[in-house]
Amino acid sequence: MVDEKSMLSRRTRALRERRGWTIAETARRAQLSTSMLWKVENGQTTLTYGKLLKLAAGLEVPVADLFSPVEATFRKGGRRVVNRKGSAPVVDFADNLHHFLATDIASKDFCPCLIEVDATTEESMGHAGEEFTYVLKGRVKFICEGYAPVLLEAGDSVYFDATLSHRYVREGKDSALILCVYSHTEDSELHNVPESEHGLLATRVRENLGPVGAVRHPGADAPSRKVAAKAGRTALRKRASA
Repeated sequence: MVDEKSMLSRRTRALRERRGWTIAETARRAQLSTSMLWKVENGQTTLTYGKLLKLAAGLEVPVADLFSPVEATFRKGGRRVVNRKGSAPVVDFADNLHHFLATDIASKDFCPCLIEVDATTEESMGHAGEEFTYVLKGRVKFICEGYAPVLLEAGDSVYFDATLSHRYVREGKDSALILCVYSHTEDSELHNVPESEHGLLATRVRENLGPVGAVRHPGADAPSRKVAAKAGRTALRKRASA
């Protein structure tokens, strides 16, 4: 397993400096304390999954990018990358080991990862985008906001709105293995907007959809908020092409 603190430290600093932001500005955007972000950049601490989601949102990247090489090799366009067995960065998120795949490709619209499900607690959380999961081995209890828990076995799959708080929990004595692919919609919209507008776009998306990682309650008016967010992104694209 990679050194999670070192990888997160190097990548966070690189993403922040590329944007020309101070630690204080980045912390404000990520809704984290300046002291905590300083410790992250100096390899003195790691973050909980919820705080990693906030940091990724503040830096305007999918969470997988926090554990990719400091400079991804391939950018948008014709590209291909091969992951050899055992070569993926592995990070423990609340007892579920995430093997991040295709981290050499920057600005992906979809983020694939293999997850070894060993969690037994049911605390759930949501994030931006949509998510598809296929069970490769074992049995998994899938917990999703607004729905009754469902048992998934090898060969079963689920596709859902990832802004709904959710959680994969081990069912039985042995860990399970799932393939998870999630989209990063805000990041894909940024490709069509000048870099000077990135912060404004991210702010509008968060204002309309709520903070990434926030637990939404059943019955919340998600469709109308998504319509509002889409309208904000469309307005910025029009300004970019004007």
